[in-house]
Amino acid sequence: MTTSRTDPPLYDQIAAAYAAKVDTSPYNALYERPAMLALLPPVQGRDLLDAGCGSGWYSEQFIARGARVTAMDASSVIAAYTQARVGNRAVVHVADLAHPLQFAADSQFDVIVSPLVLHYLPTWEPTLREFHRVLRPGGHLVFSTHHPGSEAERLGTTAYFDTELVEETWEDVGQVRFYRRPLSAIFEALSATGFLTEQVVEPRPTDALRIAAPAAYERLLQRPAFLLVRARRESE
Repeated sequence: MTTSRTDPPLYDQIAAAYAAKVDTSPYNALYERPAMLALLPPVQGRDLLDAGCGSGWYSEQFIARGARVTAMDASSVIAAYTQARVGNRAVVHVADLAHPLQFAADSQFDVIVSPLVLHYLPTWEPTLREFHRVLRPGGHLVFSTHHPGSEAERLGTTAYFDTELVEETWEDVGQVRFYRRPLSAIFEALSATGFLTEQVVEPRPTDALRIAAPAAYERLLQRPAFLLVRARRESE
């Protein structure tokens, strides 16, 4: 595992609690993850960047599907969970998406997957420009984020078109900080950095979620929690 960070990010403090809960959390395991895997382009034999790898569940899935995986996370503590999970089957870096991806060469990857990560960034354009740089022409970016409309309703937002910092405490995890932004800001950032949006998904709750967490299932039928996007780097 290589590192280019010296300052400890937020997730260093909540890493253990996050890693202990995320793989069994209904919103992750039975809602966001199935929808993200369904949205993936073919990954077998392709070079894939897991951008915000967390505790490594996605990296493990990509390896099982035949991808050559490079994983990264801003938290060295979290990245260590991924390294322990995948061993020598992937390369793991400690690096911050808010800064240039110094470990990655131009046009190194065919696919970038960034699950529930980008909302931690105050601005998206610098990161998306880096994604564009390290993707091969025609390569894909697949990401999930908080649903802008649902989050605005949940938070009681009075200025929907502003990007606002949110600080709250998540049960069993701890205090987190992230940014709520309007839907238009997401797609304007993609367009401005050379990405073509191919597919947008508001995931429906699964039957498995209905059985495991009926109340959550009913809530998600009324208001989707996440927004998923597959975009493609324009060919040169």
